[in-house]
Order: sequence, then C-alpha cells, then structure tokens
Amino acid sequence: MRKETITFNVYQIHELTVEAKENAYNHWLNQFNYIWDYENRKTLEQFEQIFNIKANKWSYDTDSYYYRFTSYYSKKEDNLKGIRLLKYLVNNYWTYLFVPKTIWNRSYKKKRNSRVFVTDDCVLTGYYMDYEILRPLYDFMKAPDNTTLYGLMNKCLDNFFNACKDDMAYMVSEEAFEDDCLENNSEFLLNGELYSKLIKIIDQ
Repeated sequence: MRKETITFNVYQIHELTVEAKENAYNHWLNQFNYIWDYENRKTLEQFEQIFNIKANKWSYDTDSYYYRFTSYYSKKEDNLKGIRLLKYLVNNYWTYLFVPKTIWNRSYKKKRNSRVFVTDDCVLTGYYMDYEILRPLYDFMKAPDNTTLYGLMNKCLDNFFNACKDDMAYMVSEEAFEDDCLENNSEFLLNGELYSKLIKIIDQ
C-alpha cells in the first residue's frame, strides 16, 4: 500500500476571482434554506390572536408578496378612525403593545419590571418581525389620522409581509453569502469549490 500526500491552495472568499466567487455563490444558493419562516409565522399568529383578524391566504418570496385577510370586528369598529380609534386601541390593546421595561441592578445580576417605564421592543414573540407588524400601530398612536381600524390592520399586514420579502431577499444576496463565509471561516479552491466539502469526499 502506498500513501500519497495531496496539497491544495485554499482561498478566502475575498481572494477568489470574480468567476470563482460567482461559482461559489451559485453553489451556496442551490443549497439555501430560508430558516426564519417559523419565526415569521409565530409573529403573524400572535398578531392574529391579539387582534380580531385572520390572514387567510398569503405568500412571500424574494421578489413579491401576497395576502388576503378577514376582519372579524364589527362594521362600526372597522370604521373607527382618528382620536376615537386611538382611544379604542389604548383601552383594548395597550398592555399588548407596551410591556414593562426591564430594570437591571448595577451588577446586572438581578432584574425587575419597571412600574413606570414601558417598551415596544419585540413584544409579541421577541423576534424583530414583531416590531415590523406593529409599526403602523405605533406610528398611528403617535400621530392619529383618518386611517380606519380596517385600514390600519391592512397596513400592519402589508408592512409585515413586505419585511418578510425584504429579509428573504437579503438572505439570498451575495452580501449575505460573503457574510456567511466570513462568519464560518469558509475556504475555497481556486475554482470556487468549497474546500471542506472536498476534504469530506476524500476522507470517504
């Protein structure tokens, strides 16, 4: 039996030629899986549980989004607007939209909930999409206008699905690919083939 030693020149992503980098990106893209769909769904579900609506049909991808929803509010509630709508939101949803701010002691070992200060930071599930779906509500509460409750619910869903689309588009971008390579310290051969994958094939 004879053993041979094989040596390879390996490169970081920024050291590849344009063609090799494109080859590496396309291979990465073929194996791409959008991992944040579950978190997005949880945000939407929490929103639906709090507010009296249901998104019946919806979808999103890297280029577009689509949704339809049903409001289960009364016609009178659907048409609330201005200061009347603001009072309705404050009376019925304040505790969902704003939660007590966490106060830490100086050593950051103990915490308590403030009785005075509140926050609107990711109040549904703790994921940043919470703020995206609720942003139109916060904006309205700062400056009430003639938007109806039905229109406000529509703005919330539109903002949410648009944010999902944008997030998915970024996740498949070359910028995200390069960030992933740097984070995982990925190495490549001159043609853009992933070095760690080649090692696994040789080991087999």
